[in-house]
Amino acid sequence: MDAARDSHWMSGAPHWYPTVEGIPERVTGEADAPESWSATTPQVGGRGWMRQRLSPLGAAILYSTAWAPFFLVISALPLAFPGNTPNDQYVALGLFLASWLLLIVPFTNLRDGLENQARTSALDTYPVDAILILVGAAFFALHILIDPRIGWISFAIFAYAQYRTIANISASVSMNSARWLLPITKQDFSPDILTTGWEASSKTFRNGPLAVWIGPLPEYAATLIGVTRGDSSFVAFALKHRGGTLHDPFSESLVADSRFDSLLAAPPLTIAGEAWPDRFGPSGEQ
Repeated sequence: MDAARDSHWMSGAPHWYPTVEGIPERVTGEADAPESWSATTPQVGGRGWMRQRLSPLGAAILYSTAWAPFFLVISALPLAFPGNTPNDQYVALGLFLASWLLLIVPFTNLRDGLENQARTSALDTYPVDAILILVGAAFFALHILIDPRIGWISFAIFAYAQYRTIANISASVSMNSARWLLPITKQDFSPDILTTGWEASSKTFRNGPLAVWIGPLPEYAATLIGVTRGDSSFVAFALKHRGGTLHDPFSESLVADSRFDSLLAAPPLTIAGEAWPDRFGPSGEQ
């Protein structure tokens, strides 16, 4: 069982690809790393950086995102047709909150838990459109103070905010999710092996952030992370979107964007790393 889990750790689990038999060697949207990366694959092995596919993002939130607008729409019914529930206001509020929780909670669970340096500020709430929500809340207050009919303007603003939020979530999960790993000996890591553009956040190897890319990136932040599996140690190159999800740096849309040229042209480390253990290949050999 451990061998099977190791063999799926890099290429992904078979149930991620229900439309094909087994695990595909290439997934739609994946692009090759430049020759300077000396990249390899689980099928080839040897030395070099290797793509680690992560669980597809969209499948994890498909149903909850689809149900969210339904709960938002029916939250208006107790107020449009009063007197049909034990407490119209509380029922409407419960359905309204449920519609937003169905969006926010599952999406939050897709994040890796590490600091998101791609956010533009501490007030950046992407993918939630907080500005529209605040406007909607202001109109909701006015409907209490001035005229109940203003509440429908508030509802329309909240509906548009949810539409925008769903659009942002769709953009965040539409990309392939992956990071790139290089096996190393822990003692080999130091700030001296970082290439130009990288700034160390740790002087020695650790499980967690090791370095950060200091160049500008549109709605992304690039980091190096220490990873350990069994008796093997790796440096992982991860590209985090503003929404907090990890996107494959070598995807077709990103390699075609010239704003990522400086980041992707050369690997972040000057060392070639260690040979890949056989157990991470497709056969899972020990």
